[in-house]
Amino acid sequence: MKFRESILKTYSQLGNAEKLELRISYTLKIIVLFTIIISIIELNFFLIASSVMILLFSALPALVERKFRIILPVEVEFALTTLIFLHFILGEASNYYIRFWWFDELLHISSGILIGLVGFVIIYFFLYTNRVEANPFVVVIFSVSFSLAAGAIWEIFEFLMDLSFGFNMQKSGLVDTMTDLMVDFLGAFVVGIGVYRYLTKNEDGVIKTLVNRFIQYNLQKKQIILRKKYSRTK
Repeated sequence: MKFRESILKTYSQLGNAEKLELRISYTLKIIVLFTIIISIIELNFFLIASSVMILLFSALPALVERKFRIILPVEVEFALTTLIFLHFILGEASNYYIRFWWFDELLHISSGILIGLVGFVIIYFFLYTNRVEANPFVVVIFSVSFSLAAGAIWEIFEFLMDLSFGFNMQKSGLVDTMTDLMVDFLGAFVVGIGVYRYLTKNEDGVIKTLVNRFIQYNLQKKQIILRKKYSRTK
């Protein structure tokens, strides 16, 4: 409860752009939730099965925050929610995966980038708090591996759904799976390059912006906790 309060107070200090991103995220989540409810009412088992994994991925930021007691930048949740909306509402419900051949690859490379960034934030938290020491190459390997692991879990899920219920989530089977994994790796590799350049050259860019946001949010959280402790001792 105390951690949740600190998150809410930190978020209350967000700028207008970040608050707008949060509002858009909440709106997209409501649309996704409404679509899930409709698919359950209509007994659309394909969308129901897809929604299970969607709900798990949508909970990723909250799980990371609770597990590691950190606050992720708003941009991470906004990007993840947007990807979920594009996949579930446009890709699956509106058949964009069938109508546009490039749509699947676009989302896979985007998710590879996003989840790679989440992996970097996680290991950066341990570096930032001096819990571990690692050279830049190890940080890059972790970030890329984290993204690839998430992609592999998704492909396993698609395979099991097709095998168990006769869906067609893998489309062209092995070719679709391997193409998706290679595109996931491409997105994660882009993150790896950015992470390495930031850690070795302190280069400006998305990685540095993400790190600055991360430090800003979590410093604010620490300041709130310290103020509470100080007020109790008075």
